[in-house]
This record gives sequence, structure tokens and C-alpha cells, in this order.
Amino acid sequence: MPTAPPTPEADPQSCIPRLSSIAQDELIERAKGLTGADAVTVRGVRVILKALSEFEGQTWQQRWENAGCQDPGRDWKDRLGSPWKGIYLNRAAFESANGIADLIAMDVIRPSYTWLREGSPRLRRIRLNRHPDFFTQMTEHGLGLQVRPSNIENGLTVMTKVLAHTGAHLQELRPEHLLGFRDYQIERGKTPDGLTYAWAALKDLRIFDSTTPGLLQAVAGRRPSVPEMVDSYGVRSQPVRDMLVRYLQIREPSVDYSTLRWMVYELVKNFWLDIEAHNPDANSLRIGFEEGRAWLSRFTHGSISTKHRTLFIVRGLYLDIASWATDDAYWAQWAAPSFLTREDTSGANKHKRRTQARIHQRIRDLSPILPKLLTSTAEQLKDAQALLAAGAEAEQGQEFEHQGITYRRVELRRRTINAPRGSGRVWVTGGRYERRFDLTQHEDNCFWSWAVINTLNETGVRIEELVEITTHAFSIYRLPETREALPLLQIVPSKTDRERILLISPELAHVFALVKRRIAAVDGRVPLAVRYDGAERIYSPPLPHLFQLRTGSERRTMSPSWVRIAIKEAVRRAGIKDDNGDDYKFTPHDFRRLFATSALSAGLPIHILAKLMGHQNISTTQGYAAIHDEETLRHFRSFLDRRRALRPHDDYLEPTEAEISEFHEHFKKRKVELGNCGRAYGTPCIHEHACIRCPVLRPDPAQRPRMEELIGALQDRKLEAEQRGWLGELEGIEISLQAAKEKLNQMARKVSLGMPGIPSA
Repeated sequence: MPTAPPTPEADPQSCIPRLSSIAQDELIERAKGLTGADAVTVRGVRVILKALSEFEGQTWQQRWENAGCQDPGRDWKDRLGSPWKGIYLNRAAFESANGIADLIAMDVIRPSYTWLREGSPRLRRIRLNRHPDFFTQMTEHGLGLQVRPSNIENGLTVMTKVLAHTGAHLQELRPEHLLGFRDYQIERGKTPDGLTYAWAALKDLRIFDSTTPGLLQAVAGRRPSVPEMVDSYGVRSQPVRDMLVRYLQIREPSVDYSTLRWMVYELVKNFWLDIEAHNPDANSLRIGFEEGRAWLSRFTHGSISTKHRTLFIVRGLYLDIASWATDDAYWAQWAAPSFLTREDTSGANKHKRRTQARIHQRIRDLSPILPKLLTSTAEQLKDAQALLAAGAEAEQGQEFEHQGITYRRVELRRRTINAPRGSGRVWVTGGRYERRFDLTQHEDNCFWSWAVINTLNETGVRIEELVEITTHAFSIYRLPETREALPLLQIVPSKTDRERILLISPELAHVFALVKRRIAAVDGRVPLAVRYDGAERIYSPPLPHLFQLRTGSERRTMSPSWVRIAIKEAVRRAGIKDDNGDDYKFTPHDFRRLFATSALSAGLPIHILAKLMGHQNISTTQGYAAIHDEETLRHFRSFLDRRRALRPHDDYLEPTEAEISEFHEHFKKRKVELGNCGRAYGTPCIHEHACIRCPVLRPDPAQRPRMEELIGALQDRKLEAEQRGWLGELEGIEISLQAAKEKLNQMARKVSLGMPGIPSA
């Protein structure tokens, strides 16, 4: 039976192991009680202790270190004086390996990470006698989450080495112990494989406190402060350095951290360091005209896509200081005329217009492609799910048929370090898959591509807003009159710090329902995940994010780069090519522009669209609308008509009989129930024959009784709609009723003058 862990007899944080001061005979007796102990393992413990007793030291750990065994790995037995000399190699290897493993398990010796890496210790035997129940739980935990076996094995190895090196009891483990192993691996240029899973398992098994952050959050570097960012560039002038730090600290509360970093880069790297490089004695912002123009010439030479941003930030520095100088004496000494003028930055508008024109043309090209992409992603997901279901029903190594194509499910060993993903996944060969292909991962990729693309298309949110959506963002609003439930989605403030509420369409509700079903735990709850904000360089608190992925046993929100890759892969699978044969490029922001374009084309007022998109200025929304300007086209057509009227009549042919007949037929069709239609010749009815509402209807006074009859019928329909709660129908009836009353008033004002009399001669 497994023995209980050793009773704490020393501080695990100290370098003295708990049982390192116990006499040799007592240690041998304890070794006899270990799991799997026999005469060979006990003899190995006895030989090692006898060899260590020849070295100086108050504890066995000190003797181990004085013998030179702490860091060397492979030759540690030779450092002990070759106690197994003259014994068969197999017996010597077996005794020494089991003996040192038992001494480590009992916390008599705490080897270094170097020894644990190079000494080829029997880690399984250490686990067998040091918290064996925990390692069993850790294995079951990983298998329950379908963590790949290689990752589980690496996690077990990490935990064994950490416990062996630190000597800490399981309940005494702290994140610092695992971070020490990570530092060792990073220092030797290696990735600490298995550490992520080990960290997550310790949290899930409640060894770590629930408030312990994830591994990525724990190792995330602290974002540098303004003085640290400025000092990283090495400004020589101390007064200028202090001024720049003070200026940026004043601006810091009004901008996000990403913008602040760009400001530091532009002002320090692009501006001041170049000034110092050409004028080492510069210690003031009073830069002469010639020197300033020389910097401008050097900076704007060549193609620099962000040069206008730099000019605006530098000019803003001078203008801000001039404004602050009237209130603060400190800034008065730094106030100086700016060598940059408004004309220097005027090219930004031209560059902006060119960029906007390219974007508009890009959206016009993508608009007809979008329906095909949406249809293709849905078909990809449906096909991937059907193929995965067929593969899951087949036994490993068995062939199966799907849509007339024969596949074979690849047989994988369940527990092996080299197993690619674990037994819970379906790998196949056959069809278009010459090499083994992971159907489980393929279906997962298709699903998330479908979910991301449809969410962006239905909401028009920014990419950072997409990955921030949580289950807390959903709410239900009930109309006061009918108590009809309307699902709403709250978009948290992002770029413009403007919160907004979107109505969830049935299509979007379907997407969210499937996403929640996929990521929910067994109890139906959405797991908590931490999101990293790349702009602010901070981690959010754990929240039930919808767009999250599982890495090992950890839950992480999708990064913006992951979303872009998902969209790119969906386009590739759809086979949507441009004229050059390359895949069309869809970015997450393209869907935002397409959303705005579609909404405006459908008649949504631009001020409402601006609110839905979170824009502070309507002009920003207008820049997103890549639609053809119908007003411009209409005016151009009128110009052509006027120019045609000025040309000689001989330039035009005489109308044919068919054209004249068509002209007469047009005026016959203008006669309607309530009067005459005033639409121009050659134009169709654009109001879908809703004559009561149509502004071009010319009502006939003779049809006044008919109009009064229609008004009465509309009032009856309005009363019925109010009684039955048909609010959507009621709105349309009220519009028609108001238009009918206006037409009735026009009939009352219209007076028939009759035919003029012709006087007799």
C-alpha cells in the first residue's frame, strides 16, 4: 500500500530536506516500508548512504553536495567513489537508480534540476512513493478533459521534478515553485513542456487557490511606465528627458496604453533622438527653421506610411505646451514656436482620401462575394460534422464510406507519449487525405470560422469587441404594451469608450446558442476564461467569454490574430479566388464596413447606424459606407438630359409608331382609382402601387366619396389592431390613414374651372 507522505520535519523553503538529518539505520528502516520496496531497492539505499557517510557534512544533503553530486548528472555514482565497482552493470544500474529514487521520495536529498535532467532518475518510482494519490488524480483529470497523453506525461514529469527539487509538501506548493522550474528551462533555452497543464491541474484540483491567475497571466511582464519607456531610448539631455516624461504622463489618462506607446516612439525615437544625433548640444525645443526643415526632410524621405501621425504628434507637442504655458510656469520655459506648420500636415487629408477610396473599392469588390462566403462556411461546417460523425461510428482501423468516398480510421495507441492528440479524436486517411487527417480538429476549425464570420456579419462589431462578448452581455427587454421579449446584446466600450446595445437577430441567436453549447461544461455553465488586452497590456478578470478555446485544461479567449486566421482559412476552404487566382482577403474590419454599407443601402438612417456602430461623429459612419452615390448619379443624368435639349433637332431621329404608341400607353396607365399618377414618362412605380401614401398621386375630387369610404375602413382596421395588439400593423395603418386624410384635404382644395368659353365673332 502507498505510504503517507513524510511528516514535515523541516521548512520546505529551506535547503535542508526533512529527513536529511536522520541516522542511516532509521532511513534504511523507512526505505523498507516504501511501496515496491524489496531487498534490491533497500540495498541500493544502504550503498548510497554508506558512500555518502565518507564525506563531510551535518546532513545527507550537505554530504551529497560536498561529494560533487548536486549538479553533475550521469557520473554522480563515480563522484561517490564508485561503490558499485566490480558488480554487474545491470545490477549496479538497478540498485543505484532505485536507491536514489527512494532517497529523493523520502526527502533525504533534493537534487538540482540539472541532475534531474541528466541523471536519468526513475521518476515513476518517485511518484509511487511521494503523493501517489495526487498523481493518479492528475492523470484522471487530464484524461477527463481529453488532454493529449504526451501533455499529461510532461505535466507529471514537471510536478515530479518540482516536488523532488523543492521538497515541498503537496499542500505547501506555491506558484513560485513552478515558476522556478520555468526560469530554469528558459535560462537553458528550452520550452517548459507540460508546465501549462501542470499549473491548470493544480488550480482545478484546488492545490492552488482559486484566485491564482493562469500561467500566462503569472509570467506576463509588467507593462513599463512612461519613465521606463522614455529611458529605454537613451535620451542624452536630462532636462528634455524630464520634460518628455512629464508631458507624456499628463497625456496618459486620456489615451489607451497602445496609443501612449506610439506617442513615446514618435516623440523620442523619431523626433528627439534624430535631433540629438545631428545636434548633440540640443537641450531645448527651440529648434531653428533650417534645423527643423532638415529633420522634416530626413524624416519624410522615402515611403513611411505613418509619417503623418508623427507630424501630428510633434506639432501637438508644441501646441499643447504653448497652451499649458499660460497656466503652469514649468511649461513657460519650454514654450517655443513650432517649426511645423499646418501645410506640413495638410497632406494627411489627401492620403486619407486615397486610402478611403481604396477601401471603398475593396468593399464594392467584396460585397458580391460575401453571400458566397456565408453559404460556403455553413456548407463546410455541415460537411465536416457529417464526416466526423461517420468517422466516429467506425472502429479504429476500420474503413467507412461517406458520400461515396471510402475512408479508413487510423488506429492510434491510447497511452503513448507520441500519440498526437489522444484517443478522443478521429484521424482518417483516404479520399483527398493522403496523410492522416484530424477530423475532430477540422470540424472545430470549421465551426469557429462559421461562428466568427456570422457574428461579424450580423453585428458589425470590431474585432476586440467580438472576443470580449460574454454571457453577461445578453439581456431580455419586454415591450411594455405587448410584453414581447426582445433579445439584446451589450457591446462593452472599446475604441471610443461608447457602450451600445444591439438587437439580436434570429440568425445571431442561433450562432450564440451553438457556441454556448460547444463551450459549456457538463453542468451547462460557460467556463471562465481570462482575456489579454493587447492594447492595454493587461489581463481581464475571469469571465464567461463566448469565443474561447481550450489549451490543455486551460480556457483562453481567442486572440485577434486567431480570428484573422479563422477567416483566412474559411476563404481558402471556400475556394473564392480573385482575377489573379489568389484567395480573396477578408479582414474582420471588412465585415464592419460591409455591415454599414448594407444597412445604409437598406434605408437605415445614418444617425441610427452611427449609434449602432459606436461612432461619435456621423462623418465617420459616412466613411464606412462604400455605396454608389445615387444623388450624384441622378444629378449627372439630369445634366445629360439638359445637354441633349440644347443640341440641334436634326441630331435626333423621328420617333417610330411603336415609340408613339408606347408613349400613349404610359398616360393610359397613369389613371388610377383615386385620380392620376404624376410619375414621369419611362419611370416605373417606385412606391409598389401604394397610391394613398404616394406623394405624386393627383387626387380626383370626383372620387371624394371613395376616399371617405377608404378612411372609414382604415379607422376600423386601426381599432381592431389596437384591440389585438398588432403594433407592427398599427404603425402602417396610421401612416396610411394620415396620408389618406391629406389626400382628402387636397380634393377639397382642388376646384374645377371647367372648359373656357370661346367668344363668338
